[in-house]
Amino acid sequence: MTLDNDFTDAVLTLFRTIHPLDRISRAGYVMRGVTEPESVSAHSHFVALLALLFVERYPEQFKRDRVLAMALVHDLAEARLMDIPMPVAEAHLKEAKQRAEQAIAAEMLEGLPGNLAELHVEFDEAKTPEARLLRGLDKAQMMIKVWCYDLEHRGCLDEFWTNPKNFVDYGIEAVSDLFDAICERAGKTRPLDGV
Repeated sequence: MTLDNDFTDAVLTLFRTIHPLDRISRAGYVMRGVTEPESVSAHSHFVALLALLFVERYPEQFKRDRVLAMALVHDLAEARLMDIPMPVAEAHLKEAKQRAEQAIAAEMLEGLPGNLAELHVEFDEAKTPEARLLRGLDKAQMMIKVWCYDLEHRGCLDEFWTNPKNFVDYGIEAVSDLFDAICERAGKTRPLDGV
């Protein structure tokens, strides 16, 4: 089997472009004093693993391959755009961030097989069960990480626990149950507006 030059060029270009993701720290943690916070690539890996566990547990509810592919591409645009924390994005960027991420993802994934850029759009729109699951798990992974940082006494993370937007389950009962379990383990009360 021989690979065609267009494909190999697109693969190498993509990996050269996303190379910084393992050094781009999750900005929300940096802003709150967490030393050596997880990188965007670590976050994406943990979200993909969390997604794998959920699609294996609930195989009849979600398309496994679609969820996992979406998990792998959902933050690729941050290699160029960086990680913009939610409060800043919502207060100042609104839809501009979403449009920029979609355009960057489409450009980065151009020339590669499949419709990977469409998965990025699907994730943003959160209209399919797979996208809703992944959007909820994206938040849940963040809150698991906050819980772990709290256990290690790293950073001032109290506002994560009081922001209902950090607990949006997108109507997926299993994700809601996960948020409840995270809060129980952390000894926190889940803000009800996020349900």
